Amino acid sequence: MITARIYLELRDWAAVRKQIIDFNEYQFSAPSSLKRVSQELVKRLSTLSDQEVSFFANSYGDDQLAMLWVSICRTYPFMSSLSRNVIVDRYARMVPDFTPGAYEAYFEEEAEFHPELYALTEKSKQRMRNQVFYMLGECRLVNESGRITPLYPSQAFANAVDFDHRDDLKLFPGVTLL
Repeated sequence: MITARIYLELRDWAAVRKQIIDFNEYQFSAPSSLKRVSQELVKRLSTLSDQEVSFFANSYGDDQLAMLWVSICRTYPFMSSLSRNVIVDRYARMVPDFTPGAYEAYFEEEAEFHPELYALTEKSKQRMRNQVFYMLGECRLVNESGRITPLYPSQAFANAVDFDHRDDLKLFPGVTLL
């Protein structure tokens, strides 16, 4: 939210990152963490249009989480594909769990089309798996016991999604805002 609000003042992502670092906007004690987190947040939020950033900065609950998930999926095609082809699909087929085994099966399937995934070390694969489950949990798409939990963004969220990205509304299990 801090990042989005600064962007709405400055309208320049490089200036946003500079301000976050110069003024330690996140109040981190380690400069390296501040730089890494600000870079990651700017990378994600910069995928949103100005209208979407404004909506995100002024939203709460499922609308806020949904816009955050959209930015993650636009940043990482792997996450977008996972959301559309596994999370949404499993929910639609009434297979309510997203387990580590389901993730592993998806990872192996993706590696067939993206051989660079095979080149990852076991440690990198584990870190990636942990991050995927962490982001799914933070956006409340999968709960702590591995159950897929749909978000219920409002029609205002659907209206805020940039017209060129209307397909992003299909990133959410159970959403019928099209």
